[in-house]
Amino acid sequence: MKRSIALAAALALVGCGGSYESAWEDDDTTTTGTGGGEQTGDANARAELIAQGDAAWENRGDVEQLRAAIAAWEQALEMDGGDADLWVKVSRARYFLADGHLSFDDMAAAGEEWQQGIRAAERALRIISPEFAQRMQAGDRVEDAVSVLGADAVPALYWRASNLGKWARADGFATVLSFKDEIRAVMTHCLENGRDYFFSGPDRYFGAFFAIAPAYAGGDLDRSRQHFEYSISQQPNYFGTRVLMAENLAVKLQDREMFQTQLQLVIDGDPDALEGAAPENRIEQRKARDLLARIDEFFE
Repeated sequence: MKRSIALAAALALVGCGGSYESAWEDDDTTTTGTGGGEQTGDANARAELIAQGDAAWENRGDVEQLRAAIAAWEQALEMDGGDADLWVKVSRARYFLADGHLSFDDMAAAGEEWQQGIRAAERALRIISPEFAQRMQAGDRVEDAVSVLGADAVPALYWRASNLGKWARADGFATVLSFKDEIRAVMTHCLENGRDYFFSGPDRYFGAFFAIAPAYAGGDLDRSRQHFEYSISQQPNYFGTRVLMAENLAVKLQDREMFQTQLQLVIDGDPDALEGAAPENRIEQRKARDLLARIDEFFE
């Protein structure tokens, strides 16, 4: 009887989670670009800002360099906001600032960055597909409108979902439930149209998704394991997959050995083994050490 009451209460929370200010209704010119009418000097200045941001991004393990990258890219977008790829860069950078730096000791600030990351990705989607943007402005659900998008939308969709998932989980269980159908539909699109994106990111995402969600909301530990194992088979040197597997699947299964093994592999690994992911891998090593030090909190 108590279990039935608890289940009913949990189900009642669906749709009652938090919300964020989306970019679908923004009435401005920041995503329209300049229509090719930039003066040469403006174009050169914008290119220089993008180059400055790119250089700072290479040192994103330093939080001040990461902030400098975001500032430079956003200044370039103020000059011409019609660059979808640059909006995606900002979305990814906001995600990394929150997850890789702020979330260790300031979850409120991390939550604000994740929301900014969602909005940046939405601005990219408005540029990539005016039809999708129109459907969102008309009140369609993301899970219904995503079918009009193609493979070119995968990066924006991926970083929107990544920011959204982290923000929702930080905001609370009700928020996770309220966005679960949307996130699942979006990441299914990414899986079908860009499975290898960001070091087999869609499979990594679904590994966490199916482990975190309760069974009545689509959780499935066997499917979680399959997605994690596939992602690791494709990108064994991307440490974030192993950390998520330990933190979510191993804990849910109460598999202490899996937890220890995956985290120790991260701690002992070479963060430079995967080109383009060294700063992320170093952050994951920090997470792994923290989780392993708290192992007794997770297992009975």
